[in-house]
Amino acid sequence: MNETIKTIAFGAIAVVALILSYLTSQKPGDPAGEDSKMGQALFETFDPMAATGIEIAEFDEDSSDAKSLEIVKDVAGWVIRRPGRPDYPANADNQVKDVSTILFDLRILDTAGDGAGQHADFGVLDPSQAVPGDRGIGKMIALKNDKGSPLARLIIGNEVENLPGTHYVRKPQENTVFIAEVQNVNDVSTKFVDWVERDFLDLDKWNIKRVTFDNFEIKEGKLVPAAVHTLDYEDSAWKLSGSALGAQEELNKDRLDEMKDAFDDLEIIDVERKPEVLASSLLKGNEFVDANNREALVQSASSLVQKGFQPVNELDATGKPKAYPNGKPMLKVVSEKGEVRVGMKDGVEYVLRFGQTYRGPEDEENATGDSRYIYAFARVNESLLDPPALEAVPTPLTAPDVNGTGPTDSNSTQGEKGDQGDKGKPPSLKPPGPPPNFTPPSAPPTTPPSLPVGQVAVANEGNASMPVDDFAVRKAQREAEISRVKSSNASKQSEFDQKVVKATERVQELNQNLAGWYYVIPNEVYEKIRLDRSDFVKPREKEEEARPEEVKASHILISYKGADRADADVTRSKEEAKAEAERIRSLIVSEGEDFAEMARKHSNGPSKTKGGDLGKFKFEVMAKPFSEAAFALEVDAVSEVVETDFGYHVIKRTE
Repeated sequence: MNETIKTIAFGAIAVVALILSYLTSQKPGDPAGEDSKMGQALFETFDPMAATGIEIAEFDEDSSDAKSLEIVKDVAGWVIRRPGRPDYPANADNQVKDVSTILFDLRILDTAGDGAGQHADFGVLDPSQAVPGDRGIGKMIALKNDKGSPLARLIIGNEVENLPGTHYVRKPQENTVFIAEVQNVNDVSTKFVDWVERDFLDLDKWNIKRVTFDNFEIKEGKLVPAAVHTLDYEDSAWKLSGSALGAQEELNKDRLDEMKDAFDDLEIIDVERKPEVLASSLLKGNEFVDANNREALVQSASSLVQKGFQPVNELDATGKPKAYPNGKPMLKVVSEKGEVRVGMKDGVEYVLRFGQTYRGPEDEENATGDSRYIYAFARVNESLLDPPALEAVPTPLTAPDVNGTGPTDSNSTQGEKGDQGDKGKPPSLKPPGPPPNFTPPSAPPTTPPSLPVGQVAVANEGNASMPVDDFAVRKAQREAEISRVKSSNASKQSEFDQKVVKATERVQELNQNLAGWYYVIPNEVYEKIRLDRSDFVKPREKEEEARPEEVKASHILISYKGADRADADVTRSKEEAKAEAERIRSLIVSEGEDFAEMARKHSNGPSKTKGGDLGKFKFEVMAKPFSEAAFALEVDAVSEVVETDFGYHVIKRTE
C-alpha cells in the first residue's frame, strides 16, 4: 500500500471515530450530556433538624414477611410505632441524626436506568408494595416533618459492584434509578431493639450489695413457700446470709459472678403493655391499689395469668389476708418461677419476677430460640443503707436535793422517776444523823470555815477565797455535751434521710419506665440470674494433694435438644432435662431405685448399656464440672444434678 492510500485510510478511520464519539456523547450519565444529573442533589435542600419522624420499611424475601417501623417525636419525646403494637419510648436522638445525615445533601453519581423493568435487577422494588415471590426488594427510608409530610423518601437497593458504600437508589414515585454514595445503610433497621434503651433496668453491677432468691411455687392456685436464700456482696466476695454452708460446701464464686454480670447485661428483646391498673398502682408505690372494681381486677388477672403471673392476697404475720383501711383486699403479684430481689448500695431494690416462655415477632433476635416474660419494678429498702451511728444523748443534771446530797444523774447510782416510776431506784443512801446531845468540836482558829455541800473555793481578785457553785459548772458542761450529741445525731440522721430521699427519687424515675410494661428477655439470661441453692453452692474443693489420681464412677446423662452430641431423637428442652434429672436422682436417693437399672432405662449416654459405668478416669479427662463432682464424692455416694455442655448428669462414685 502506497503512502497516499495509507493517508486516506487513516483519515477515514479518524472521521468514523469522531462521528461515533459525537453520537454517543449524549447518552444518560455522561457529564457532557444535556440530560445528565451527575452531581445534582437527589432532594431539595431541607433542614435535618426539622425531622420529627422516621419511617422504615423492609421485606424479608425468604419468609415473605413485611416489616415496618415508625419513630415519631411527640410532646413526651421519641416513641416507636409498630403495626398492632403499643407505642414505646425510643432512644432515638442519635439515630434520627444519623438517618438525616444519610439522606441530607445526597448527590447523584450516575444514572443506572430509566425503566421500571430494571427495578428488580437493581434491588429497588418498593417494600410497601411487595408480594410473596418478589425478588430485588429494597429498603425504604423516609424523613418527615412535624406535619407528617415527607422531607425525603428513598428506596435503597443493591450495593454497586466493586464500589463499597455506593448503592442503586430511587425515589418511590419515580422510575429512574440512580447511583449514589449512601453510607451506613445497614445501621438503619426495622428491629425494635435497635431503637430502644436495651438496658431497661439501668442496673450497675458494681453497686450490687445483696441478692435474694425467693423461689416459691404456685400449685393448684396456692403459693407454696420455699427457702429464701440471701447473698451479700462486699469487697468482691460473696457471703451467704440466713443459712449455713455445710462443712464440705462452699459458694460457687464463678457462678455468682456470672449472675452479677448477667444483671448488668440484662437487655430486652420486646415489650408488651400492662393493664393500666398495674401501671398506675406501681407508680403509687403499691400493687393493685387502683383496682376499685371487679372488671379492672378481672382484666388485670387475665393479663397476668396469660404471661405466667398471678394476683394473690398479701398475708400478715398470722397468715391472715391484709386489707387497706377502706376494707379493700391488699393484693400483690407473684410468679410461677419465684422472684429475685437485687439490692443496691443506694437503697434501691429491684424486684424481678419471671413468667412463661415467650415467642413473638421479635423471636429471630433471640439466639436461643426462647425468651421469657419478666415483671420488674423498683422500691426503696432502707435496710440496704448503713444506719446512722447515733450517740446516746446524756441525761440532764438535776438540782441538789434538800438534804444536800448534790446533783443527781440518771447515769449515777441514783435513779429518776420516768416512764418506769420508782422502779429501779436504789434505796436511800442518806447517812444516819448525829447521836443525841452531840456537840461538834470547834474548828481551829486557822481553819477556814467549811463550805456548804456542792460548793468549791476559788481565788477572787483580791486573792481571797470565795465559794462557787460547781453544780452550775457541771450542768453547763452537761448541757453543752447534750447539745453537741444532738447536733451530731441530727446531722447523721439528716444525711441518712437524704439518702432515703435520693433512693425514693431514683425508684420513681425507674418505675416511670418499668411500671407500664411486661418485658421480654432471652431465656439464656434468665437461667443465669434465677438460681437455686444447688446452682451457687458446690462441694468444697479438696486440697490438691488429697485428690485421688483417678476414680471410678457411673453416671446417668439426661440430654436435651441443642446439647453437645445430643441424639437427633432427643426433643426435650433444657428446662425439661433438668427436671427429669432431678426426678431420677430423687428416685435413686429417696426411693432406693437401683442406679444401674435407672441408667439403662433413662440415660442418653453411650454407657447406658453398662448401667452407666464409665470405668476409672483421671480428673482432666472429663468436663471440669463433672470431675469436680465425681472426685468430691465418697465411695457409693450419689451427686446432686451436675450440668455440662452434654446435658445434666447424676453421678455415683463406685471406687
